[in-house]
Amino acid sequence: MACCVKHFPGHGDTHVDSHLDLPTVDKSLGELETLELVPFRALRDEAPAIMTAHIVYPQIDPDYPATLSKKILGDILRGAWGYDGVVITDALMMKAICERYGYDRAAVLALQAGADMILAQGSLSEQATSMKALVAAFESGSVSAEQGERAASRLNKLAQKYPVQHDDYAGAMREQDDALMRAAWARGLTNLNAAKAPMLHQRVRVFTQRTVPCDGVSEAGPTGEQVAHLFGDFVQLELVQMEDINALDWTHLKDDGVFNVLASNHRARYNQVARDWRPDLHLVLWNPFQAIDVKAPTVVTWGYADGALAALRSWLSGKGEATASSPVKLRS
Repeated sequence: MACCVKHFPGHGDTHVDSHLDLPTVDKSLGELETLELVPFRALRDEAPAIMTAHIVYPQIDPDYPATLSKKILGDILRGAWGYDGVVITDALMMKAICERYGYDRAAVLALQAGADMILAQGSLSEQATSMKALVAAFESGSVSAEQGERAASRLNKLAQKYPVQHDDYAGAMREQDDALMRAAWARGLTNLNAAKAPMLHQRVRVFTQRTVPCDGVSEAGPTGEQVAHLFGDFVQLELVQMEDINALDWTHLKDDGVFNVLASNHRARYNQVARDWRPDLHLVLWNPFQAIDVKAPTVVTWGYADGALAALRSWLSGKGEATASSPVKLRS
């Protein structure tokens, strides 16, 4: 595995998340040399790869962010510094790039600027757009064959220096490691405000969000069906799946003796409305600070990997415990 230092020429002084918009850092090259560029310069002879920043540095290049800038990647990193390792872009799906340049134009501009490898995440169609644009660019000559061969040579050297090893990871060793991981997830379950699981014969109503798609910053969250699986041992389950859990109106929830559970499977914090919600149990599957937003007995899983969800199902069924202490303050 080869390391990659990022994000060239620096990302520490931004006030905008480049997943969501295009940041600007108004510093001169001299100012960058005194701070942001120090670690990059120290590692330039050792780092096998460097990732670019989706940031505009107007005093160096007012027209393009570093990822697409010949002045930054070509003149500084490649030219003045003589860096000959692999330069990989940050993800093109980030809004700083895709909403302004598109996958096609951004892929071409990055190679023209001095990058070797395009990080074309996103859908298959978006990835295909980048590939088609690069093919067209090579055919038209807007990216020269020499540029392509040089980039390919760097990537080949990287692959040869850090070869993939297909070790056989199966059988008893894999089972032992999986058991260890699941045990760790189980030991991480955290109980806040004396949370108690409902009885298996009780009527249980669970509110959750139906789907939690990737938002360009984080991965997709667990689905409503995965939440339902947590209650597989219960005999009377009513699953209420909402398109947006923030739209839940707790004031109109009927008092019918049903044990009400809020299962938070999304990433964002709750708005002020949630402060009036009073579920009998709150299951926090992603963002632990949601425990502050909803005043209720709460169990925090610290994630939604298979081991975390399995541990939570065990606790709900009365077969497991939630005894961990939170490393951060989760009570307002």
